[in-house]
Amino acid sequence: MSEILVFDHPWFLTGLIIIIPLALSDYLSPLKKRIRGTLPKTARKKLFASRFFFYLFFAFLITALAGPRRGAGHTRSEYRRAADVVIAIDVSRSMLVRDGGNNGITRLKQGILIASEAVRSLPGMRFAVAVSRNRGIVAIPLTWDNSSVLAFLETVDGSSLTGRGTNLESLLDAGAGAFESSPRLSNKVILLVSDGEALTGSIRNALAYCGQNGITVTPILTGSDGGGPVPGSEDIISRRDAAAMRTAAGQTGGVFIDGNREDAAEFLVGHLRSLSSETESPAGKNAGKERWFVFAVLAIMAYGASKLCLLNVRSKK
Repeated sequence: MSEILVFDHPWFLTGLIIIIPLALSDYLSPLKKRIRGTLPKTARKKLFASRFFFYLFFAFLITALAGPRRGAGHTRSEYRRAADVVIAIDVSRSMLVRDGGNNGITRLKQGILIASEAVRSLPGMRFAVAVSRNRGIVAIPLTWDNSSVLAFLETVDGSSLTGRGTNLESLLDAGAGAFESSPRLSNKVILLVSDGEALTGSIRNALAYCGQNGITVTPILTGSDGGGPVPGSEDIISRRDAAAMRTAAGQTGGVFIDGNREDAAEFLVGHLRSLSSETESPAGKNAGKERWFVFAVLAIMAYGASKLCLLNVRSKK
């Protein structure tokens, strides 16, 4: 960690520019030249030293007012900008189940409707899309073009991308990889659209990685506890796994959203909007130590030295 000086109020440093015209005025002024001419050589040296220390006093005082601190290259507070959001969609065949109570729509459609409402309601936020059957991929990189994200989400609503197997670990890994172009201080959120059933992979490994890299996972849980038959395999009953999705939210600091709630989309939009406002970052709280008092002491010493240099200065008779 590099130790450098940073300033809370750097605009104060512009006052240092005043020293240059003051020094030139002292040196070039005809009146002051005549006054210096009346002094002996020793007195002229003392006068020069006095003016030098006075300018040091002025420079140290301005630097102290600028609020210097020794730190790691950031000021007292840094701020996070609006969140970057990756919509990670489970497109396994269980997501085509039509659970009772959801107006006959599939789990996939249910989750996409909720996520799409967030994209439409937050035009100032970047979104990306990742999908996974047996392997996660980033289908849409982080972009400000929400219309392209919405257009892609419409194409996902169907059986063209769905397939056998669910690997939530690979899906989360792909979602985490989409943040490579994300600024260091942005809030990073993965919206995990899934029924929670994981047939392969270890979701715990992916959650641990997200937690270590400041990525929160907000699951949008679809499906029902009673479950329903998987299309093409009616003898297989698929049920949602709420416990796994709650664990995902709790382990990474995300928010659990039950897709069966009527206000699920509204709740999600409110949560993401709260992240889009600027908040003080943890890094800002650990900013370097204040050093203004050091320059204040130096200013007092320089001022005292400028006065001491003038003792016993007498003009020629």
